[in-house]
Amino acid sequence: MGITKRTVIRCLLLFLLSPAFSQAPSAKSPSPKQPEITKSHGSMKVLVNGPRPLAQALDALTQEYSWVVSYEDPRFTSKTELRVSKQGEQTLPAGGQFSFQFRAKKPDEEKVLQLAVDSYNKSNNPGQFTLKKVGPDMFVAVGSAARDDKGEWLKEDAILDAPVTIPAGNRSVSETLSLICHAIAEKKGVDVNIGITPKRILDSTQVQLGGGAAPARDLVLQALASTNGHLYWRLLFDPNSKAYWLDVHHLRSPSSGDHPPKRGTRRENSTPDAGTGSEPLSMVLEKSPPPGV
Repeated sequence: MGITKRTVIRCLLLFLLSPAFSQAPSAKSPSPKQPEITKSHGSMKVLVNGPRPLAQALDALTQEYSWVVSYEDPRFTSKTELRVSKQGEQTLPAGGQFSFQFRAKKPDEEKVLQLAVDSYNKSNNPGQFTLKKVGPDMFVAVGSAARDDKGEWLKEDAILDAPVTIPAGNRSVSETLSLICHAIAEKKGVDVNIGITPKRILDSTQVQLGGGAAPARDLVLQALASTNGHLYWRLLFDPNSKAYWLDVHHLRSPSSGDHPPKRGTRRENSTPDAGTGSEPLSMVLEKSPPPGV
């Protein structure tokens, strides 16, 4: 029996319409590994996806506007707030996709940051945060709550709110930060380690500090302010070791003419590559913490 022209056309149509051949996009497009900032009709949209979406969003805003914004994790300890890495070796905050948008024309820093925090707190991502103003044009997103194993929110006292005392003295900023971290560990019963820092800046700058009790965050601010640079921090909780890591980053002014130094390396699930999900171009990375942060 011969094959008719109609049969050939029918078979061709069936083949073209089959799922194996179809080139139509899926209903859910893949989420970006790096932050996406898009401008449209007078609005800016920030889209991120990673273990720590809010920190990643703040990194994106730092890149775009050179805003000095710090970030502090709550303690991520419950199974509802954590996931195992694809390699099965590390436990990470169970963050996912997060987006928000704002007016692009002359954005007000405090209003945009507050919008980012409020929008994040309404998402289904790990942790709840509070925005604090800690100085002129200086803000920090502070972890204020995390879910328990039943998925209920539990309020937390931020560890940098703890009043601590370090011996009075004139020492490098690096030494001062180490003393502050040690004092926090003794006060709160949780290890706080120094992670990534602009080591040359912190080692070469001397600061006179200590002698009386003060909130740990105030001491960190005073120590970093002594460098006369635009420094900010990421205080990250490692679910594997149940310890915090204090990363300090240097925001270089685009108008300064300085060229960013070579970036250091990070492990897959540590900030800013995977811990926050992005790496601000201005970061000076000279030291890497262990995995899991």
